[in-house]
Amino acid sequence: MRLDLSLTGGPSALSAPAGAFPLRIAHEAPGRLRLKLPWLARPDLDSETLARTVRQIRGVRSVRLNPAAASVIVTHDGTAATRARLLDGIGRLDPDQLRRPAPGGAAGGPSAAPILGRLTLLAALPVLPRPVGRALVLWAIAPRVLGGLDALVTRGVSVEVLDALAVSLGVARGSFGTALTTDMMMEAGEYLEETTMRQSGALLQGLLMPNPATARIERAGAVLDLPFEQVAQGDIVVVQTGEAVPVDGLVIAGAAQVNEASITGESLAVTKEPGAQAIAGSTLESGLLRIRAEQVGAETTTARIAALIRGALEERSETEKLAGAQANRQVWMTLGLGAATLAVTRDLRRLSSVFLVDYACPIKLSAPVAVRATMSAAVARGILIKGGPSIEKLSAADTFVFDKTGTLTEGTLELCDVLPLGSQPGAELLALAAALETSAHHPIARAIRAAARAGGLTPPATGDVGVEVGQGLRARVAGAEVLIGARHFMAREGVDFSAHAAQIEALAEAGKMTLYMALDGRPAALFGLRDRLRADARATASRLRRAGVKHLVMLTGDRRARATALGRALGFDAVHAELRPEDKAEILARLKAEGRQIAFVGDGINDAPALASAGVGIAMAQGADIARAAADITLSEDRISAVADARETCDRAMAIIRTNTTLALAINTGLFVAASSGRLSPVAASLMHNGSTFALLLHALAQAGFPERPVRP
Repeated sequence: MRLDLSLTGGPSALSAPAGAFPLRIAHEAPGRLRLKLPWLARPDLDSETLARTVRQIRGVRSVRLNPAAASVIVTHDGTAATRARLLDGIGRLDPDQLRRPAPGGAAGGPSAAPILGRLTLLAALPVLPRPVGRALVLWAIAPRVLGGLDALVTRGVSVEVLDALAVSLGVARGSFGTALTTDMMMEAGEYLEETTMRQSGALLQGLLMPNPATARIERAGAVLDLPFEQVAQGDIVVVQTGEAVPVDGLVIAGAAQVNEASITGESLAVTKEPGAQAIAGSTLESGLLRIRAEQVGAETTTARIAALIRGALEERSETEKLAGAQANRQVWMTLGLGAATLAVTRDLRRLSSVFLVDYACPIKLSAPVAVRATMSAAVARGILIKGGPSIEKLSAADTFVFDKTGTLTEGTLELCDVLPLGSQPGAELLALAAALETSAHHPIARAIRAAARAGGLTPPATGDVGVEVGQGLRARVAGAEVLIGARHFMAREGVDFSAHAAQIEALAEAGKMTLYMALDGRPAALFGLRDRLRADARATASRLRRAGVKHLVMLTGDRRARATALGRALGFDAVHAELRPEDKAEILARLKAEGRQIAFVGDGINDAPALASAGVGIAMAQGADIARAAADITLSEDRISAVADARETCDRAMAIIRTNTTLALAINTGLFVAASSGRLSPVAASLMHNGSTFALLLHALAQAGFPERPVRP
C-alpha cells in the first residue's frame, strides 16, 4: 500500500491499491491519529470487534470510535513504524468481515421505524378526515395482509395468515383504530422477537475474532511486518506484549504470560516457555515469544472456531425443526377455536382476539434462542459445539464410551514402584536405570529419568549403551553388566525371573506395566509404571452418573489386566481391552444395535472412525487434527471434566426448551379462553400474547447464555 502522509494543505489521503477500502487522515498530532472511515457508519458494523482488532496492532495504546461521524481516534507510541503499521493495518480491513449478521442472513437489524410510524398515525386519526385516516390505515396494514395472502398461497395456513385475518377483521368491523393498533402491536412483538434472536446470535458472533492485518516474521536475521496471508508453515513469528498470536505453533524461544480466555475460557494467564504450544487468538499480557508456525490461515484454532460458529448458526437441531412443525400445526387449532367462537357468539371482535393468540411464536422461537445461547455459554467453558443437533444428541446419550489413552489418562507414563530383588537399595537401582535411559526418547525412558530427578538422584557414568530395539538396553556400569527391558529380553539373555512371579502378578493386577532389571545375569529389580490417570477422571465419571448416564465403557489397546484395573478404579460398567483401531467402531455398532444412545470421547488418529460413527463424538483438546475434525464437540481445555461440563450444559439447554414449551402452552391456553369468552379485546390479546412470547425468549436467553464457570478439580 502506498501512503501519502503529507500534512500540508489539509488532511492527508491514502492512495490504496485496487480492492482496498478508503480511509483518510482527518487530523494528526504526535502519537494521535483521527481517521475518517466512510464504512464506519454502516449500521451492521460490529464496532467492538473493530476496536479490538485495531488495539491488537503493535504500538497502539487506545482506540475510540465515533460511528456517527465515521471516524476513529487512535493513540499510539508515536513512532513512525507504528504509524505506518497502523495505517496499513486499518487500510487492509474488510468491513464485510466486521459485520454483525442477523439471523437468517439479513444484513440489517430490526427497525423501530414501522412501530413509530403506526403510533404517529394512531395519534393523528382523531384529527384526520375519516376517508384520509382510513386510507392511511389500509396503507399501513397492507403489507401484513398481503404477506398473509402470499403465505397462504406459497406455504398454506401459517401464523402469517392468522395475523392477516386478525387485522382484516378489525377493518371488516369498521374498527380502523383497532386494526391499526393490532398491527402496531404485532410490529412491536416482531421487533422484540427479532432483537432477541439477534442477541442470541450475537453471543456466538461475538466469539469470532478477525485475523490480524499483519504478523512479524523473522527471516534471514531480520524481523519483517508481513500481511497475515503471507505467513507460511515453518515461519518464525515474533509476538510481543499486547499482541495477538497469529498462528498455532511451537514456542522456540522467549517467555510470556499469555491470555487464552477467548480460546479456552480460562480467565487466568498461562506461562509459555520453549516447548509450549501457542494458540492463535491468544494475547500476550507480558513478555516476548518466538513461535514456529505449525498451523496458519484457515487451519488455526481461531479459524476453526469461526468455521464452527458460522456452521452452527445455519444448522438446526431436530428439536428446533419439531418445534417449528408443531407450531405450524397449532395454527389449525387456532382456526378451529376461532370458527367455534364465531359459530357460538357471532362476534367478530372475539374472533379477532382469538386469531391474535397462537402457540406458534413462543414454541418455534425459544428453541433456536436457547440453542445459540447455550453454544456461546459452552465456549466460555472451553467447549466448542458444532451445532444444535450435537446439543440434542449429547443430552440424550445414555452411554459414554471413552478411549483410554490421552482421554481418561494423560498419555504419559509415571514410575510408581521400584521393587529391589536383591540387596541393593531402590534408589541405587533407579539411578542405574536412569543412566541407561539417559539418551532414550521413548515414554518409559522419560518416566525413569523424571523419577530419578524427582528423587534427587545422579545417574552414574556408563560405557556405551547397547540398544536392542523393542527389547531393552545393556551397558557396563562400575564393572557390572546392567540389563533393563522386557521379560522376553531377559529370558533371551538367560535371566530367570520365575522366582518373583508373585510380585510380577501383583503389578499386573494393579494395572501397571513391568520393566525388568538384571545385574551380572541375576534379577535385580522390577519397575512398575502406569499411564497417569487424569486427576479429574473419577469426579467426571461420578458427574456423568448424576446427569443420568447409565453406561460407562472404556476402550483400549492396552493389556486386559491393566485396563480392567483402571476401569474398576473409575467405576466403569465395561472394559474392552487389547483392541485394534478397527475394533472400536465395531463395538460402537454393537452398542447401537442394542439401542444405546452413544457419546464417544477420544483423541487419536485411530479414534476418528469411532468419533464419526458415534451418535455424538467428543474430541479432547490435545487430540489429533483428524479426530477433532470428525468430532461433533471439541474441547479446547485439556481436562476430562469438560466432558461432564458439556453434558450438563446440553441438559440445561434441553430443559429450558421443555420448560418454555410447557409455559407457552399454559399461557396461551389461558389467553385463548379469555379471548373466546370476550374478556380480552384484540389490542389486549395482542399485547399479552406478544409480551409473554418476549418474556419466554428472554428466559431462554438468560438461562442458557450466562452459566457459571466450572469448578476446577
